[in-house]
Amino acid sequence: MAKDRAARAAELAEEARERAEEAYEAARGAVEDGLDEAHRYMKRQWRERPVAVAATTLGVGLMIGLLLGSRR
Repeated sequence: MAKDRAARAAELAEEARERAEEAYEAARGAVEDGLDEAHRYMKRQWRERPVAVAATTLGVGLMIGLLLGSRR
């Protein structure tokens, strides 16, 4: 009886591990796809509007610098 329970618990643990691995791989693929799409978008924007992209980047960097440099 105890051996059956232990075997069943081991089976369930293995099944859970396999499902977790599948979920991890699916999430990883989705993140990589999203990053690739974002990279393509940024490259396209840089080619089409280089001044706007540079100004936006400068503005974001300035805001981050001000937030991190504040003495509060």
